[in-house]
Amino acid sequence: MAEQMHPTTAAALEPPRLYLIHMLVFTLACAILVVVLLPDLIRAFAANAGLNAVIVATLLLGMVHSYRMVWRLFPEVTWVNYFREAPDGQESARMPRLLGPMATLLRNRQSALISPQSMRSMLDSMSSRFDESRDLSRYLVGLLIFLGLLGTFWGLLTTVSSIGDAINALDVSSTQSGTVFEGLKEGL
Repeated sequence: MAEQMHPTTAAALEPPRLYLIHMLVFTLACAILVVVLLPDLIRAFAANAGLNAVIVATLLLGMVHSYRMVWRLFPEVTWVNYFREAPDGQESARMPRLLGPMATLLRNRQSALISPQSMRSMLDSMSSRFDESRDLSRYLVGLLIFLGLLGTFWGLLTTVSSIGDAINALDVSSTQSGTVFEGLKEGL
């Protein structure tokens, strides 16, 4: 018969390796797609190199920030697992950054009992810190959407302007409609 876990014993926290692997696989799939579409992407990039460079730079900055945010969870998970398994009185050599308030409260294991008010305060503090760390990611996502829309409208304005130029260049004094349509076709 299989051994059952004691109800008060919880499993150790898993590091965010799986999420990091998912991020790497998605990034690799996108990189492969970029390589496959590279000639067309270069031509599209050259249409408005300045705006497209800002979009690509923002995307790369957001990717680096997202990887960094996941990477910084590894020491936090290690600290929690070490704290749960370490004998009383023995502290981890490295204090966590994100879980700093909790580490300070739990430093003395003899007073490991925390009042509900202290727990609520600690959880609110940690929630605020996590929200602040996600703010830049949210901002970068919104900025990428804005830059994409800006590029779309810029392209539409350029298209409408060039269609207007093509119509203005038509010679309507010609009596043959074939030459007018041929001129329109060349202009477009």
